[in-house]
Amino acid sequence: MVEVPWVEKYRPRKLSEIVNQEKAIEQVRAWIEAWLHGNPPKKKALILAGPPGVGKTTTVYALAHEYGFEVIELNASDERTYEKIERYVQAAYTMDILGKRRKLIFLDEADNIEPSGAREIAKLIDKAKNPIIMSANHYWEVPKEIRNKAQIVEYKRLTQRDIIKALVRILKREGKTVPKEILYEIAKRANGDLRAAINDLQTVVIGGVGNAKEVLAYRDVEKSVFQALAQIFATDNAKRAKMATLGVDMYPDELLLWIDENVPYVYYKPEDIARAYEAISRADIYLGRAKRTNNYSLWKYATDMMTAGVAVAGVKKKGFVKIYPPKTIKMLTESKSERTLRDSIVKKVMKEMHMARIEALETLQYLRVIFENNPDLAAHFTVFLDLSEKEVEFLAGDKDKAKTIWGKAMNIKKKLKEMNKLRESAREGLRKAKEKEEPEESEEVNEDIEETQEESEEELSEDELEEAEKEIKPVGEEKKSEKKKGKQVTLFDFLKK
Repeated sequence: MVEVPWVEKYRPRKLSEIVNQEKAIEQVRAWIEAWLHGNPPKKKALILAGPPGVGKTTTVYALAHEYGFEVIELNASDERTYEKIERYVQAAYTMDILGKRRKLIFLDEADNIEPSGAREIAKLIDKAKNPIIMSANHYWEVPKEIRNKAQIVEYKRLTQRDIIKALVRILKREGKTVPKEILYEIAKRANGDLRAAINDLQTVVIGGVGNAKEVLAYRDVEKSVFQALAQIFATDNAKRAKMATLGVDMYPDELLLWIDENVPYVYYKPEDIARAYEAISRADIYLGRAKRTNNYSLWKYATDMMTAGVAVAGVKKKGFVKIYPPKTIKMLTESKSERTLRDSIVKKVMKEMHMARIEALETLQYLRVIFENNPDLAAHFTVFLDLSEKEVEFLAGDKDKAKTIWGKAMNIKKKLKEMNKLRESAREGLRKAKEKEEPEESEEVNEDIEETQEESEEELSEDELEEAEKEIKPVGEEKKSEKKKGKQVTLFDFLKK
């Protein structure tokens, strides 16, 4: 039998069932009843503000169930520019054809709305014919244009006592028991987030109380991913699979790697595995297109394919399935230092050899061959590019070779320093010698200046003037001849020197 996520199974269906938010619920009731009595409140929008897992989203759906509203849900991250959001919301402003059910517009993550969309939503609030409710973790991060037009209702963080009471009620209805110390540990780690606590409880019950400590060791992003994947692979219901990823603090392309890694551990028939990977492939196409076109509304379709598409791909293995982190992430983590070194060398090649990045990357391959086979030339490159010891080791691919090259490079640097000192001392000697000769030279210069002044006083004939004009170069041509174009240095130019 497929296990339903307890977060959905025990979601309150009435406002009175929401845990310890009586003051907030009272304000929500007063606001919605003003709409129902034909006297819309001055502020047509409502912002439910508070930390995650305190009942904000639950309030919206309990309200809709209790008062007979149809919920039109929009997520702030679905439409990054909000160029298209108006037509969806405008459609929601009208009653349905028979006029039986009113609509309730719900905008989640209102504190993630971009400034470009804030003005549009503010205009839509002014024209609203149906109630608009928004949720936000931090109401002060909601754009000012929207905040000024909305009534703010604050939800308080739940206490450990509140969470334990809720968990005990769920255990009674499930007919399960969990040691008191584990319940306290779940409540403590949840940090006021009831949704996270219920997910933890279900994971502990499914995985066995004996593994509780291991399960509860994750109170971070990875833990949320483990829970979401466990729920996706435990169901063959498309809607539940899609809802399993709600609250996972991870971009879709990262989530895709996790699902991709675990498909072979969940399905055992080749044709089912093939169908699951076909859904993942389609999700990857949507993600790639979203990145190329900046149309992030495609994320929704990608998420549907990687969750619902995978969940309904076939018959899954029975029993508890262990979730594994993707090998790709592990490999990237391990190779991070290598990639950092590579990028550092490429930047130095681009700067010193005046190359574009693509050319620098190609040159990197030639450098590797040189560093592996020609220590003397590699030492000259080490000095020329000002490489570090780690960068030399990266190019050489061998610690012993890298030490030899580094030693030769240090000798070259030492010789260059000595040469520079000799040059400096030679320049200093020339400067002092010139200072001694300056008085005599200055007298000769003064005499030359006087002679040229006398010559300039003599008038030139017309023929002499014409000859002089012919010899004078145009100013533009003279400037062009003075400019020297910089030449791109290639690896082969360097080898010829």
